[in-house]
Amino acid sequence: MVVLAVEGSSMAAISHDSLLIFLVQFALLLLVARAFGLIAARFGMPSVVGELLAGHILGPTILGGIAPGLHEAIFTPDDPAQGHLLEIVSFLGVMLLLVLTGLETDIALILARRTTALKVSLGGIIVPFITGFGVALVLPDSFVNDPDQHLTFALFMGTAMSISAIPVIAKVLIEMRIIRRDIGQLTLAAGMVDDTIGWILLSIVAGLASSGAVSAGAAAASVIRVVGFLAIAFTLGRWLVVRIVRWVTTAVPGDGPLLTTLVVLALGFAAATQALNIEAVLGAFVLGIVAGQIRRVDHGIIHTLESVALAIFAPVFFASAGLRVDLSALADPEVLAIGVLVLAIAIGGKFVGAYIGAATAGLGRWEALSLGAGMNARGALEIIVATIGLNLGVLTPEMFTIIVMVAIVTSLMAPPLLRFLLPRVPMGEEERARLAREEGERTSMLAGVHRVLLPTRGGTNSQLAAQLLQRIAVGRDLDVTVLHVGEGAPDPERVGRVTSHLAAARVRHAVRDVDPDVPATGIGDAVVAAAADGFDLIVLGATETLDDGDPDAPLFSGVVDRVLMTSPCPVLLVHSRWAQELDDSLVDVPLTRILLPTTGTDPESRAPEIAYAIATGAPATPAATPPVSVAADGEVAAGEGSDPLAQVGVDQPVVDLVRITDPPAGTWSEAGRARRGGDELVSRARLIGEEIATAEAAMGLAMGAEVTTRVEVTDAPKGTVVVDLAERTGASLIVMRSDVQPITRRAFLGHDLDHVLRHAPCPVAVITRA
Repeated sequence: MVVLAVEGSSMAAISHDSLLIFLVQFALLLLVARAFGLIAARFGMPSVVGELLAGHILGPTILGGIAPGLHEAIFTPDDPAQGHLLEIVSFLGVMLLLVLTGLETDIALILARRTTALKVSLGGIIVPFITGFGVALVLPDSFVNDPDQHLTFALFMGTAMSISAIPVIAKVLIEMRIIRRDIGQLTLAAGMVDDTIGWILLSIVAGLASSGAVSAGAAAASVIRVVGFLAIAFTLGRWLVVRIVRWVTTAVPGDGPLLTTLVVLALGFAAATQALNIEAVLGAFVLGIVAGQIRRVDHGIIHTLESVALAIFAPVFFASAGLRVDLSALADPEVLAIGVLVLAIAIGGKFVGAYIGAATAGLGRWEALSLGAGMNARGALEIIVATIGLNLGVLTPEMFTIIVMVAIVTSLMAPPLLRFLLPRVPMGEEERARLAREEGERTSMLAGVHRVLLPTRGGTNSQLAAQLLQRIAVGRDLDVTVLHVGEGAPDPERVGRVTSHLAAARVRHAVRDVDPDVPATGIGDAVVAAAADGFDLIVLGATETLDDGDPDAPLFSGVVDRVLMTSPCPVLLVHSRWAQELDDSLVDVPLTRILLPTTGTDPESRAPEIAYAIATGAPATPAATPPVSVAADGEVAAGEGSDPLAQVGVDQPVVDLVRITDPPAGTWSEAGRARRGGDELVSRARLIGEEIATAEAAMGLAMGAEVTTRVEVTDAPKGTVVVDLAERTGASLIVMRSDVQPITRRAFLGHDLDHVLRHAPCPVAVITRA
């Protein structure tokens, strides 16, 4: 449908032909860019190489030479305004790419290595500027638009040689999965500093070209605008973004609303920098950095944004860069010779400058060469700079073509060079450990947990659940809703027993009450309905209902069974068969040893992650249980009247990871004696078990937990083995996983886990899958 102009309206409508041409342009660019990107990837090169070539294939250089009429009809329409439609799509591509780059930027790592990044950046600016300035001074006047402005021309050339193409670098690093490496972060940091200084220099030179004189005031104003924006963005801007993201994830859960919020914020930041006469993409990049520090912007959101940006918008941006470029002027031998000279100066200046900066910072040869290769890419930003120079009358058409050729060659050269050099950069132990930790966070269940529901009547199992949640919450951005499911209004004293643990850890929490009209038999459904409102985890303290004498009876009440069977999210079930009376306060359970029995496979590592989070969470001592004031809206301020985290004088609990495996079939005879070859089979099973246990312990070690491993090869019931291990090791907590199996109207956690829950000498925490 074509939008028509409304009579009397000042807003002009897009014409039928302009819309048609835009749709054809968009479709052709996306198709050809993606096709050549896939071809480049097939030959072991980053897809951005093919995407850059696609623009030149569809541009005046190739399509314009082969079929000039077709090229003119599609890409050079009569309506100049029509061409801006494609520019908007291209801008969205570079904006989303730089938001994604910012999300992947580790600002803490960059700040830790800021001296190195600054030295590399300065080297990558100063040397190319000097070499570009110098070669421009000696070029014949025939290559200068106005010989009287030769100095201005030289300054412009120096600035053009200093630019780096962050979008090209970022896409290569993302595709190669190296963007999180130290060398990737250094390249991004140095490149962004280069670009920021380069745009400041460009504004100064542009002012010189327009007025014929350098204005110190204009130069100072450019620097102040950039510094002022960065200062506000990383203080007030960060404060605002954190609260907006937190509100959106709480009020409108799901990836869609959060992704929309990030794009809107990116547009806002880009608009702010554009209004300040700073490059708009800088605002998008800064938004990405700010949002990347928020835990609620997890890897799922980043992956979704990456799919949209890299599959649709970014290829159009890279391809559109070549549409206005005609390299036919290089057929002139003199222009070609000057072009080769300028290209050599551009490449050499960046390589030498980055290498000198890296060497002075103490980096190795491969790191220095990688930085030089990455910062050499000029990309579409160089073409933009060349266009500005042409429009200002600083560049002749020949020099415009030469600078565009530099942008194309360096952008095509950088990806294969980076692919060759980056894998050769050595990885230190600290970097290896950081990457392993980040890889664990990508598959972490807890990384996606932001809203937690804690149903309670104020009993001791709920208090124990809150104590464990307190430890899990340390270092995580959690909002906890304490849902009172007892009869009558919430009792501040009972609720205070639970919330005191959360307050001590300064966990944001609120108290809510189940609708008083809900009957006792419907409480389970009420809890499930509450959890369906965007909660990521239910932490449930459960009390058994019958004595151990009836092993076939349901272990838990109907409320617990209902929650376990129908919960829309994982449930952390916390249970101690030594639960005290409801009115008794639970003294903090000292955690010294956590038993983590593993059997079979747990691809999501749910139980290990919970155990390690509990072990590494700094224990906090709630002061004498403070009275809790439950407001009319149910809000309770986090940590009001409590001290910050305080160590209770006990060491971090040790996690005893025990891999329980069955003996190979036929290993033992009915008399219990080993058959021939049985010992060897058991030893082999034990070795396999040790390898699995070591792999399972890696997550804990990366999280900073103290982990011991052992293997039990036995044909005894696993539930009996776990209870026996807990007694022998003096475990103060057992952590296990279970996939709930509904049997008639009760939740069945499995015979082994059922036995552990009934007979364990210590509390048990069970994590289920939604």
